[in-house]
Amino acid sequence: MARNAGQTPAGSRSGSANRSKPPTMRQVAAKAGVSVKTVSRVMNRDPAVKESTRESVLEAARALGYRPNAPARALVTGRSKTLGLLISDIENYFFAGLVRGVQTAAEERNYSLLLCNTDENPDTEIRSVDLLLGHMVDGLVMSSSRLQDDQVSRVADSVGMVLINRFHPDPRVLTTSIDAEAVHLAAEHLVALGHRSIGYIGGPIRSRAAWLREEGCRKVLAKHKMREPLVATGFPVSIEGGYSAMNWLLDVDSGITGVVCWNDMLAIGAMRAVQARGLRIPDDVSIVGFDDIHFSAHANPPLTTVSVPIHRLGYEAAILLIDATEAEGTPIKSRSTVQCHLVTRGSTGPVS
Repeated sequence: MARNAGQTPAGSRSGSANRSKPPTMRQVAAKAGVSVKTVSRVMNRDPAVKESTRESVLEAARALGYRPNAPARALVTGRSKTLGLLISDIENYFFAGLVRGVQTAAEERNYSLLLCNTDENPDTEIRSVDLLLGHMVDGLVMSSSRLQDDQVSRVADSVGMVLINRFHPDPRVLTTSIDAEAVHLAAEHLVALGHRSIGYIGGPIRSRAAWLREEGCRKVLAKHKMREPLVATGFPVSIEGGYSAMNWLLDVDSGITGVVCWNDMLAIGAMRAVQARGLRIPDDVSIVGFDDIHFSAHANPPLTTVSVPIHRLGYEAAILLIDATEAEGTPIKSRSTVQCHLVTRGSTGPVS
């Protein structure tokens, strides 16, 4: 007899019903010849478990295709062994090193990592926080956060957190940052080379770190009784943005001989703009970047920059957060600082 379309033979099951149930912790315990509690300790990476027992349980889990149920484990233990990381611009090379640093620390301490990109948008950042909290993360690392102080405190009501390069008045909010005086290295370098007409290409307009870095440059020039820098701000934080910002600076003041940039991508764009005008680097214009991303040394000419230990910055942030998560009332430090240094290359020289 012909069957109607979509009709299944008697006794057969639909595709979803055909799927076998995932193996349980009890089945793993039976196969490994241990208790369910021992399997749980192995899955939670209890260091007190004998290595031979651990291998036996893991081998049984692999054979059965068992995977721990992270949400269920979090409900039982109160911890998911997972961190959330929010970055503001995944296309910015700075964040590649930062993510690797956080991941290195997480793996060392047996944590997993969930990553969200916020595109410099506070609304996206809030949604990302909600998403990560929904996955029951044990804590958040937030780099270049665009949230207001009261919003950050509300997040801290729900989960432990570390801000990178931003201090917060709430004592619950931890901070990992670079040396606050780091930008002074760039400005002092240009002053020491004899530059007296200096420009500054700024970072994101909603970034407190960008504002503080600009202020640092102003303070150096004021200390040497020089005029304030001509500031180009509001341009995209990219190579293209640096190109446009540098052209704006030179259109406003063609006598500028030295430029400090918020980061290396802006600096590389600025160098291209100078060269496109037929000017020479560093003979006509000296340019200093910030971060020391990998290909700064391979720019033409190689870029002088303030070198930030980016990997260490991310690593320190994650360790600070994990220590706080596992402290259980034990006093811990709330801040960590990493030092920067100037790397002098071919993009800067004495004023002509």
